[in-house]
Amino acid sequence: MALDRLSFTEKLNRSYSHYYNVEEGDAGSGLPLAFRAEFHARDEGYALIRKAKTWAAESNEYAYIFSTTQLDSKTAELCMDFALEETLPRIVPHKEHKESYIIAVFVADVIEPEAEKAIRGRRFERNFKHGLHGWAALKTAGVEIGKGLVSTNRRGSSLRKFFRKLLRSEKA
Repeated sequence: MALDRLSFTEKLNRSYSHYYNVEEGDAGSGLPLAFRAEFHARDEGYALIRKAKTWAAESNEYAYIFSTTQLDSKTAELCMDFALEETLPRIVPHKEHKESYIIAVFVADVIEPEAEKAIRGRRFERNFKHGLHGWAALKTAGVEIGKGLVSTNRRGSSLRKFFRKLLRSEKA
């Protein structure tokens, strides 16, 4: 089976839809946004009874999957800015908020070298009340279908294994 960007994006959509709330479409942005996905988790610890809560932690992920035939650096920057601008107002820091990750994934047949530099070099981190109310960080990943390559920024390195596994399963 030939490696195809649209089938890879569909496989990615199915994979995200198992645990995330998925919303398809470009949200009126005019960008090559295939779909958005949200994940919210809350953990709590108790001492003997529920009323004696000892700790709580909330984690959030907001993923934006962009799909295009050829990715240039200008489009990559616009997409990452869109993901940040769309997500930051939705993050509500409080004493039980642990982390929120904003994930921008680019699936393209060809990723230009300047766009890859933009993906690998993009950084965003924000601490809320010196980290007492959690933090937010940006993870970026670029999947070049034509060469089967995955590139990420430092925060997004955990995504590399996942995308490589999907690429291998797509080739089989």
